[in-house]
Amino acid sequence: MYIMADGKQYNEVRQDFMPVRIVASENVSELEKLTVIKPASVLFRRNDLSAVWEKPGAWVLLDFGRELAGGVRMVVRSAEGTDPKWRIMFGESVAEAMAGAGEHGSTNGHSPRDMVVPASGMSDLTYGQTGFRFVRVELISGERATVQNIFAASILPAFDREATIKTNDSLLNDIIDTATHTLKLSCQHGVIWDGVKRDRLVWCGDLNPEVVSGSYMFGNPVHIPNSLDVLREYTEETEWVNLIPSYSAWYVINLCDYCRMTGNWAYFAECRDYALAQFKHILKCINDDGTITIPDGRGLDYFLDWSTQDYEERWIGMACAWRLAAMKFNEVEEHELANEVLRKLETVIDRESTLKPIRAFQVLAGRQNADDAAMLDKNGSEGFSTFMAYYILKAMAEAGCTDMLDLLKEYYGGMLSVGATSFWEDFDITWLADNPSGLADIPTDDRKNIHRDYGKHCYTQLRHSLCHGWSSGVLGFVIEYILGVEIADGAKTVTVRPNLCGLTDIEAKLPIATGWLEITVRDGKVDVKAPAETNVIR
Repeated sequence: MYIMADGKQYNEVRQDFMPVRIVASENVSELEKLTVIKPASVLFRRNDLSAVWEKPGAWVLLDFGRELAGGVRMVVRSAEGTDPKWRIMFGESVAEAMAGAGEHGSTNGHSPRDMVVPASGMSDLTYGQTGFRFVRVELISGERATVQNIFAASILPAFDREATIKTNDSLLNDIIDTATHTLKLSCQHGVIWDGVKRDRLVWCGDLNPEVVSGSYMFGNPVHIPNSLDVLREYTEETEWVNLIPSYSAWYVINLCDYCRMTGNWAYFAECRDYALAQFKHILKCINDDGTITIPDGRGLDYFLDWSTQDYEERWIGMACAWRLAAMKFNEVEEHELANEVLRKLETVIDRESTLKPIRAFQVLAGRQNADDAAMLDKNGSEGFSTFMAYYILKAMAEAGCTDMLDLLKEYYGGMLSVGATSFWEDFDITWLADNPSGLADIPTDDRKNIHRDYGKHCYTQLRHSLCHGWSSGVLGFVIEYILGVEIADGAKTVTVRPNLCGLTDIEAKLPIATGWLEITVRDGKVDVKAPAETNVIR
């Protein structure tokens, strides 16, 4: 049990992992000793169990098998010579672990990943706190060092309940498991961070896929209200949440989604006035013709997501987010302020846009045009982003598309195909056309590398975060569309209408406010088990 400074409690578990692969090394002998199970405490007279850094400049690059959040724990028997030091470089890819801070966009911002630390003999010390899969350890001064163990020291939340979802499609299962791992990694220190390497803070818009997926997968994790509290308690009612106009809408959406799914109406009552204050703020910016003017605009004044930020029509998407917030609020409690937002933004859903994220938000905000399905379906998963994929897939379903599972597998499977073990801040399916080398590959000059050589906006090259909680929204889509689950009033009513999309078998166990919801689909038959307090609609 851990306690935050404001008294809020949360649970975490620490686990040490051994390396699964020696990627490369130089002047380090007895390397196999690092992959042999042995005591994790320093052994006084067993030098035969240690790897040896033979001289300054000796190094090894280790692979721990999957993305982790935490640091590296080194059990060192001896560090000889004057002022011995280690240089430790963490990486979410081999390319990053081989690059110093400042190379190929790599940075020590948010969480240092390139550091020099003392090398102490007879020590058991943990260094760093970041997101990583690979670690490069170099002896940069001194004469010689013997190392008994190098572990990845992982930190994960400890949830009381966790959903399980299995289907007959192995790729879909891998996507579900990877998205779940991504979301768990992002739940750190009692709140939900955007990323475990970079963006280690609460962004309100980015939070929504995590609120939805987290409520489905973990029931009622404290990380959600704790995150919303951070935003509400440290942002004035007259300010935009996170200083971004659309994020005031996302605050309302997050609040309503969380309370609807968990039935925590006491929390809604606590936050209600703040949500209504955000509507007052929004209404001041809506012109009579439905256009938007932000009087105190900043660089992200019309921000919806990074993929639309360079386009003039981005304001349409932002306005649709405002309208969606009003719709969500009215589902919980109809209010004149929300109705006024809906009325003033009624025409925004009919304005033309050829950008998938914006058209998706128009559909989610009430648009029903015959060309929506064809536009959203055009060129497969091109135009998806890891944040927007959840909303695009939902809008496709509402518009009558039928190939969402294929596109979901194409897009998220694309990340898996180049070595992803968690889902990323962004991914463009067109990157794969270059046949880039993967995350576990040593980069070369004659071939692009999937981490080192792509990205734009805030996620260029190695600055790009490869574990971003917003990419877990695929879980919400799988549960809402493929399982066909809709939760109302804190699970007092649950609708279950699966859309198999070609699947033959599904087994799911979801933690809901009243207990466990169990769904089995086999041989065309759907079986649902729910607590007595839950009314199941089929």
